[in-house]
Amino acid sequence: MFAPIRRQQRIFILFLIAADIITVPLSLLATWYIRTSWLSGILPGFTHTINTYLTTIPVLSVLWIASWWSAGMYVHSSQQGAFPGLARRMRAVFYLAVAMMAASYLVKTDYSRIMLLIFLVISQPLNILFRSLFSSLAGRVAPSKESPATIVIGSGEFAERVITSLRKFPEPRHRIKGVLVEQSGIAEYICGVKVIGEPRDLPRLIESLSIDEVFFASGSMNRTDMLKIVNSVPKEDIVFMLVTDLFEIAAGVGDLSSISRMPVVEIGSSEKGAFNNLTKRIMDLFMSSVLIVILAPLMTIIWVILALRGKGSPIFKQTRVGRYGREFTLYKFRTMKPEADEYEVAPVAGDDPRVTGLGRLLRKTSLDELPQLFNVLRGHMSMVGPRPEMDFIVRDYNAWQRRRLDVKPGITGLWQIMGRKDLPLHENLEYDFYYMRNQSVMLDMAILARTVVTVLKGRGAY
Repeated sequence: MFAPIRRQQRIFILFLIAADIITVPLSLLATWYIRTSWLSGILPGFTHTINTYLTTIPVLSVLWIASWWSAGMYVHSSQQGAFPGLARRMRAVFYLAVAMMAASYLVKTDYSRIMLLIFLVISQPLNILFRSLFSSLAGRVAPSKESPATIVIGSGEFAERVITSLRKFPEPRHRIKGVLVEQSGIAEYICGVKVIGEPRDLPRLIESLSIDEVFFASGSMNRTDMLKIVNSVPKEDIVFMLVTDLFEIAAGVGDLSSISRMPVVEIGSSEKGAFNNLTKRIMDLFMSSVLIVILAPLMTIIWVILALRGKGSPIFKQTRVGRYGREFTLYKFRTMKPEADEYEVAPVAGDDPRVTGLGRLLRKTSLDELPQLFNVLRGHMSMVGPRPEMDFIVRDYNAWQRRRLDVKPGITGLWQIMGRKDLPLHENLEYDFYYMRNQSVMLDMAILARTVVTVLKGRGAY
């Protein structure tokens, strides 16, 4: 049976989905009325019938829920302020607009752009109204009698400030079940909260105490240790909050909140659900298809030049490990001499003798990776995700590192834009895990945009 806090959250989400589903047809009807009545004498002639738009309601409802889900509009958090809520709604509207235009293109129907704009504008106040009403109704059906059960990891000033700040929240307050300290013997109580163990005890305590949230409030624990702790927890719905300036990449990437004026970064679940997976797959199919068409002449030229040079097949194929440990064949343009072992360590310097002259140019500009667009099209890879590793590397992964295989590998990712091959392996894993627990369409778009800049600078490419 669900804990009361979890049951309340699930009912809250169901009511929000109901509010969103009602919003779509009512907003569409209001949009039709405005376009055909108020604006009929101002705008050019309009030949569509209302049935043209009414038939889109099922698809539009799915796109709405998928966009709202991807933007985090179904998050129920006592720490969510006005700004994060506004930012999420802006992201959701952007996702919906892109999804609607993509759907219109795929079905080859020229829907009115004025209708699209009016719908996006008029639907927001209606949605806010319906969500407010349905949220109140959800509170009556399943009142929140319990606050999140919380564990704080850390000691010293940070832990004291977090505990003090959590106690200042209005009723129902966080139920702080205990503190986990970095080393045993540091203290028995912190701000009156009992020390109940060390970080390694977290998986056991989460089950026995029905924990909902975990706060990292340690000034001495490094990021690798934190990631090991996060990924040691099998439950996917635990919310992890990072306090202090840890995870520098969080700025502009994750949702930032504050507790007693300290920066707090929420680390969400690594399993984003069917809606996020569907949205990501649609984006991958769309982008890979478009890029293949646009870049086909360039890829053909590169293929012909490599073929004429006669130094092995123009396309280099290598077995890599993908999602859930499944092996697949990765494609790249050949950049190394045929006699080079295909499973040797990749070049880490610009003067590596194994790389051909043309290969050096292709690697510097990342043009050698263009054939991986076909891997994305076939579903082996995503546009954004962790880099696909070779089998002998994956075999050495420990338990928490293997969770990197829970998502599809990508052509680009956080570690590529943060330093590419200038970063050591352990930092690559940290960035990959951060991406896994914060992935969204907006984050993918930001990474893709940064990738273009990184490639143009040629930083870390050998």
